[in-house]
Parts: sequence; C-alpha cells; structure tokens
Amino acid sequence: MSKRLLWALLLIAISVIILILNSRGSVDITILPKVAISTIKSIAFLVFVSIGVTIGLLLK
Repeated sequence: MSKRLLWALLLIAISVIILILNSRGSVDITILPKVAISTIKSIAFLVFVSIGVTIGLLLK
C-alpha cells in the first residue's frame, strides 16, 4: 500500500473513533419536506463521512 492510502485510512479510522465516542444526543435529518429521521449524532455524522469518502473515491 502506498503512503497516501495509509494516511487516508488512518484519517478515516480516527474520524470513526471520534464520532463513536461523541454519541450523546440525537439529531433530526430532513430528507424531504415533513420527512425527518431522528438518529444518534455519531451515526449521522459517520454516514455523512462515508458518503464523502465514496464521492471522493468516485471522483478519483
């Protein structure tokens, strides 16, 4: 593996650990008008980080 890939995996792992440790509270995510999902903050942020990683991989 290249150093670039190792750094990317390390940053992803650190962000996952931080998000899981900050799991207090909940957040509402509005998908459509009047359609909201209530979930734990860390899970919502983890989903958005994974979406960002997927977009980055697709643009690469």
